[in-house]
Amino acid sequence: MTDQALHCRLLAAALPNEEKRIRSSYIPTLVLVVVLSTVVFVALGINKGATSRSMVPYCLLMVAYTAYLAVWYPRRMRRRLFKCWETYDLEIGHDYLLRRQADIPELRLQFDEVQAVEHVQGRYLRVIGKTKGRVIAIPEGIDHFDQVLETVSSLRPVRVRTIEQWQKYRAFMAAGLLLFIILLWSTSPVVVIPLSLAMGSVIVWVFFWIRRNPNIPLSSKRIAWIYWLFFAMCVLKLFVAVFESVTLHVIIGKIVGNTIVFSPCVLLIFGWVRWWRVRK
Repeated sequence: MTDQALHCRLLAAALPNEEKRIRSSYIPTLVLVVVLSTVVFVALGINKGATSRSMVPYCLLMVAYTAYLAVWYPRRMRRRLFKCWETYDLEIGHDYLLRRQADIPELRLQFDEVQAVEHVQGRYLRVIGKTKGRVIAIPEGIDHFDQVLETVSSLRPVRVRTIEQWQKYRAFMAAGLLLFIILLWSTSPVVVIPLSLAMGSVIVWVFFWIRRNPNIPLSSKRIAWIYWLFFAMCVLKLFVAVFESVTLHVIIGKIVGNTIVFSPCVLLIFGWVRWWRVRK
């Protein structure tokens, strides 16, 4: 490669396909997660003794939020996508990659900093730096894509992935909502204590991950402050479960016992997932 940097922009011809993908996959799955979490919340509430009448305000709120996701949110996503498409610029120098894009800071990766390269065929490349937050995503709808692929494949072996990042985040979101709803309606300290500790830890981790991620817009980082409200609810549930219990030592014993009993299964699952990822 010459000393002159190569600048790659996203092709206008690839924009309609990206819009179609958002309308047909990204938005519907988000709506589905919200609807299913609402159904679970109402079902658990009624099972715990809540009346149908008391569920009406929550249902109305979730109906309004679902309508927002189905009608207004796609327009917002479309504006954001246009802005991204018009401003995205990938610069390939003699020893670095530099990505510029509106609303997010520049991200520069030296070639010797690259730890992994992933390729979701038909979608994008992910060039991963020393930390997983330092990632440059390169859509296949970019000009000179073959040259870009040749350059990054010379840095690290390209690993082909079949699952996209947003699909992983959506599954994580669904699992988090389900566990949080279970936490809200649970009264047993055996369930509430470990679940509140786990959910509180995850919420704090997600908050700092969002705040430090250079690929997340500033507007989304501001919204992340609302996560502390959910963290406070976890802390409140934990205090109620601990101080209302008169047999705390028995509860702790059950928690430790269940952890010991089920830890081999958890380790087996993590081991299998790790083996599957390495095998892929």
